[in-house]
Amino acid sequence: MNYFRYKILNPSGGVSSGVIKLPYKEVLSAISHLERDGALAIDVRKLGRFTSFFVSLGSRSLNRKLKRTEQAEILNNMAVMLKAGIALTTALEEVAQGSEHPHLARDVNDIISRIQSGAAFSEAADNYSYIFPKTAIHLIKMGEETGKLDEMLKDAAGHLTRMQQIISDTKQALLYPTFVFTTMGIGIVFWFAFVVPKIILLFKEMDVKLPAITVGLLKISDFVQSYLIHIIIGVVVVIFTSIMTRKTSYKFKKATDFMFLKLPIVGTIINASILAFITEYFSLLINTGVDLLRSIQILKSSLGNAVYCEKLQDVSDGLERGEGIAYAFQNTAIFPTFVVRMINIGEVSGTLTGQLVYIAEEYRKRLSILVATIGKMIEPLVLIIAGVCFIIIIGGLFLPIYDLVSQISTF
Repeated sequence: MNYFRYKILNPSGGVSSGVIKLPYKEVLSAISHLERDGALAIDVRKLGRFTSFFVSLGSRSLNRKLKRTEQAEILNNMAVMLKAGIALTTALEEVAQGSEHPHLARDVNDIISRIQSGAAFSEAADNYSYIFPKTAIHLIKMGEETGKLDEMLKDAAGHLTRMQQIISDTKQALLYPTFVFTTMGIGIVFWFAFVVPKIILLFKEMDVKLPAITVGLLKISDFVQSYLIHIIIGVVVVIFTSIMTRKTSYKFKKATDFMFLKLPIVGTIINASILAFITEYFSLLINTGVDLLRSIQILKSSLGNAVYCEKLQDVSDGLERGEGIAYAFQNTAIFPTFVVRMINIGEVSGTLTGQLVYIAEEYRKRLSILVATIGKMIEPLVLIIAGVCFIIIIGGLFLPIYDLVSQISTF
């Protein structure tokens, strides 16, 4: 691929200019490409390596990101157009013209250029994963091989929509506990940093004897006051370091993923989300004709949880040894009995895809129920933690007041 600077006279009479990336080495080939729609090339020049490098660097720095709903819409629109008999390149041109993202229109035009140069659609689209994710690429390849590209694009759009629903439900379910406990933590720090010191200072000025619990609160308050900035910086550093270490250290990522899976409530949400994703994606791959081992490897590459990735590798190893699908899943000791039992039924009856779809739907329902009931699940825990903190703080502050009132009453 090379970059060309061009200036052309459009059929409408207007002049357009810019830089375009084309799969050609010669300027004459680039001119033929630019004039294919009736335009007239005024000036076309091939950029040198140095200039091309900076143009490429600048194009990569653009914010290229589409929501899954936008990706699904693109795939669905293309499926509808292809089913109606519209050519693939024409369907892609419609996508480019109807987009509100300038970089998307340019990149779709690049995909069109690659296809017109002889590349397969899946090969050209694979360079732009933000438009066509890996899931869609696998289905596009199957569509090219079977001649059912419109159906595969439709399936990919439906899959992305369901995945978005799973992710949206998971985030919504985790948002409430995260907000509650973060707010509680900030409130307790604020209390110890600004409220407790003033009350205890009043007790000292009145020469009240402080009980052990109040002395403990005083020490905590002094610590928070003295190291408040350090605490804030420490929390930020720990969060940033953890995020970066997860990206660079597989062992740390696996350890933290395992910890999250074991947390109460949060672990339930994450497990339900992952199982819904695995069974949904697995059923889609099997239904499109991808073999079992290849499907497991694709699942592994698409899954972000290190613990489940290792278990899927164990499943793959079991299948290579000749074990049954259900038996291989059962041996991992992480997939619930319900999942293993339904896979076994599908394996024996020859309805594996249908059973996987049923499991995915069941776990999507569980996620929806969790989202609806998460407040009721968290409320008792919040009340217990808040109640204990309230009792300790109020007890530590009211005991000196009680002693003060007792001393006054003796006079």
